[in-house]
This record gives sequence, C-alpha cells and structure tokens, in this order.
Amino acid sequence: MATLNEIVYDILEDVRSNAVSDDLDIDERLVIYKLNVQRALQLRNEFNKPGRTLDSFLVQSLGCVELVTADSSECPDIPSGCTILKTKCTIPKTIELHHKTAITKVGPVDKLSYFFSYIPYQQAPFSGEGKFSKDVVYAFLYEDRMYFKVTGTIAKFLTRVNIMGVFEDPTKVEEFCTTNGESCFSKDDQYPVNDWMIPYIKEQVVRELVMSLQMPEDNINDGESKELGNVQPRK
Repeated sequence: MATLNEIVYDILEDVRSNAVSDDLDIDERLVIYKLNVQRALQLRNEFNKPGRTLDSFLVQSLGCVELVTADSSECPDIPSGCTILKTKCTIPKTIELHHKTAITKVGPVDKLSYFFSYIPYQQAPFSGEGKFSKDVVYAFLYEDRMYFKVTGTIAKFLTRVNIMGVFEDPTKVEEFCTTNGESCFSKDDQYPVNDWMIPYIKEQVVRELVMSLQMPEDNINDGESKELGNVQPRK
C-alpha cells in the first residue's frame, strides 16, 4: 500500500509529464480533493455489489471522541426519561452504501472492549425498552453527530467513545486524536484504498488535471468585457 504523500507525488509527476508546460503550480489540496472523490466512487461501486464486505485496511479509527449531554429537543422522536449523549464534534461523512453501513464499530475507547449497539435512527425511539436491555448503549447517527441512548447507570461513566468506519474523506480523520494525543491520520500513513484501485484512480485524476490545464484561458475578465462593450465610437 502507498501513503497519501506518495500517491500525490506520483500524480503530480504524471501531470507534469503530460502537460504542455513544465512551469506548473498545482495546488496539492486540489489533487487530494480529486483523489478522495475518485476513491469514494471506486469504493461505492465495489462494495455496493452483492456479497462484498468492507476490507479491514479501509477502516479508520477516530480515536478518542469526547461526548456531551444532548438536549432532548435535538432528537424529537426520542421519548423523555432516558439519557441522550452526543459527540462534541461532528463525525466525518462515511462512504454511501446501499445495503449496509460504513460505520464498522461504535464502542468504548478501549478497542478490545465490547461494542455498543449501532442502530439506524428510526429504531432509536424503541430501543432500550426491553427487560434485558437496561445497560445496553444504543448508538445512532443523526445529521452529522453520533448520539447515544443510555438507560442504565453507565451514562455517568460514558465520557469518550471510539468510532470506526470507512470515511469519504480519509484526511478528515487527521482532526481526531488517540488517547495519547497523537493524530489518527497523517499524509505519511497508508492511504486507505485497495491496491488494485490505485492505478485507476491515479489515471482519472491525472486526466482531469491535464484537461483543466489545457483549457484555453479567458484573458478578458467580465469587468473588462463590460467596459469594452460600453465603448462608444468617436464622432
């Protein structure tokens, strides 16, 4: 597997070798954006096929995510009488899959601990009402945060969680930290994508960048065009 920096470097080298000019100043952020878009497209196409399961090396961890108490009005369908917590920060968007979720684990910070019960938001109002679900933590994604419905005494001890999944933009994970304060992702880490997808993704990104560089520039801006249009002939 290759790191993000290595893939970006290869793309920039290919663009320079195919461009009409050697004097190019390409914003690395644009390359990463296009790279992430093509990766998401490839992953959606592959893992929306029947029977395909998400590979473990695609999964990223958000490390140690802080929780806060949520206002009951934030989730209007949840009945009163239970504790609702939520992540303090927004959660990166996951890859869109038709028949399964790209969230692979929601649980305590200790990766070896038990998982929480991750459910769709539509099930949240009815979960935790059973006789044997008193101390079960139900997690659900609502808008751009992860919420937790807690019916037992565990609520007072639940302050941080770990969330793992396949995220649409892997670089967003860089904003999260482990319990040791280390960033959960860097550009020198392995880029979470299947090895066989990399050549296809690079080829498409290079093609898009080269085409954009070869487009003729409009040297007359709108303001100049309007000014020229208003020029009156001499009398």
